[in-house]
Order: sequence, then structure tokens, then C-alpha cells
Amino acid sequence: MPRRKRTDTTVEAHASGTTYERLSPATENYLLCLYKLWEETGEPTVTELTETLRDLPPTEGLGTSVPSVAGMVRRMEKQGLVEVGSDKRIRMTRKGLAGGEDIARRHRLVEWMVVKILGMEPHQAYIEAHRLEHGVSPQLEERLFELLERPTRSPFGRPIPGTGEPKMPPSAIPLDQARPNIPYVVERIPEEDSDLLRFLVESQVTPDKEIKVAEAAPYLGVLTVSTQTGQASVGYNVARQILVRKIEG
Repeated sequence: MPRRKRTDTTVEAHASGTTYERLSPATENYLLCLYKLWEETGEPTVTELTETLRDLPPTEGLGTSVPSVAGMVRRMEKQGLVEVGSDKRIRMTRKGLAGGEDIARRHRLVEWMVVKILGMEPHQAYIEAHRLEHGVSPQLEERLFELLERPTRSPFGRPIPGTGEPKMPPSAIPLDQARPNIPYVVERIPEEDSDLLRFLVESQVTPDKEIKVAEAAPYLGVLTVSTQTGQASVGYNVARQILVRKIEG
């Protein structure tokens, strides 16, 4: 018996106040990645979007070759979700941004639900959120928001759309730019690699925790930081993805 095609429903985007159709899980995954890239660097190329899509859990079942991603982007253009300029960069339309805000909000609230309500480990939250996010209704989303005491950031420091939290933390810098022996507070950490995330959590390199750069060795590609539990070494490629803010006073 053939599976029933999922029907679209119209929901309201929190930050923009516009309405849009609830989209397919695949399209929502694309919008989530585009929204994340918009928060970080602006408008990506197809190649850059492809690299970000490869960070999604394999259970999402997305094709991640450049031709397949380019094909999906063309379909999203026809839906009025994105525009591709002459510079080959992908820009979300107002409709696309509303969709990106909505799926990012659901994803980040579900991450909190997995950690705070279900009691699972933080390194499991990213994968579980991808499994659950597409089925969250607007009513459940609002109930979660209240039950979780109206968080403004995800467990990993990303802003929850609709709360007024800026897309980049004020005065934040990448950890690889932090000065040695000066206290910083962690603002954001990468969440896509569960093994790396487990290491960061165990090392207390998580949002709102205080750390110091104990030793910087660019020639070795390693940065050593002091945390509440001792010292931890991270590669510069990871340090660039960790945002910190200098503690004043």
C-alpha cells in the first residue's frame, strides 16, 4: 500500500510574523543548514551548503553530492524559498528565512527537551533533535518553550529564534584568538560531531563555563585550555568553532 504524501499546513513564523507552509523534512533540513550558515557567515555557495549538509546525521537520508544539492536548491528556488545570485551564492527569501527560523527554533527547543526533560546526555541531543523536530506542532513547540522556562539559547549556545537573542554573541571571538592566561566564558560550541561534543562536555568546555588558554602551539596545531576539571587539548580547527567572551573586571 503506497504511503500517503505528507500534506502541507500553514503555520506562523515567530520572529517575522509571516506565514508559510510546513515543508517536507528534507526541505526543512536544507533551511536549517542555510539558517545556520546565515548566522555564521552569510550566504553560502552550493559547495559550502553541501559541506554543512554532510554534518547532518545519516538517518536524515539526504543526498550530499554537489549535483544533488544543486538540484534541491533549484527546487527550493521554484518554491520561493531561496534565490541564487550571479555570484552563485544562495540567499533565503523572506519566506525561506521564516521557514529557517521555525525549524531552527523547533530543533533547539527539542535539544533542550532531550537534555532537561528526558535526561539524555548532551552529545545525544543533536541527533535526537533531528529525529523529532519535524513532528513538533506549533502547540507542542509553545508548550515546550514554557516548560523549559523560555530559553533564549540552545544547550550549545545557538540563539533560539523569536526570543530576541542576537545571531552572534556580542563581543565573542573564536577560541583560537583568545589570549593566554586570561579568563573567558564559553558562548558557543560545535554540536554536529557527537564524539567531539562528548569530549567538550566531559572537559567542561560548554556554554557559560569559564576557561583559560594555558598554552597556544600553532606550529603543532593544538591549543591547551584550563577548565574547571583540569586541562584539555583541542585542535585549532575545533578552536575556531568555539566562541568565547572575555570576562571583564
